[in-house]
Amino acid sequence: MSGNRNNCEAFEEDDDLYGVGSVTSAIYGPGVALYALGWETAPDKETEWSGYEQRTGRVLCVMVGDDCYFSQDPDDLAPLDREEYCGECGQVGCQHDGYEREG
Repeated sequence: MSGNRNNCEAFEEDDDLYGVGSVTSAIYGPGVALYALGWETAPDKETEWSGYEQRTGRVLCVMVGDDCYFSQDPDDLAPLDREEYCGECGQVGCQHDGYEREG
């Protein structure tokens, strides 16, 4: 299940997660780009005294050009190259953001 988050939940950054950080989601269709922020975390029974949250196994993403956060199953995500999407609207294939693309 994917969840729409209007406020940013806690997450653990991971520079190795999907390389450059931009992904597309099977849930939202191959035409929408998301930024993979990191592993979603949530408090557990130890958090009150330890201060640490645990990974949920899901990836917290935000749509490119938007501010809504989404919790995604990592198996539903696929990496995108920067040239493949518009940095303004997040649409895969759109080229109206002025980004230099070859060809």
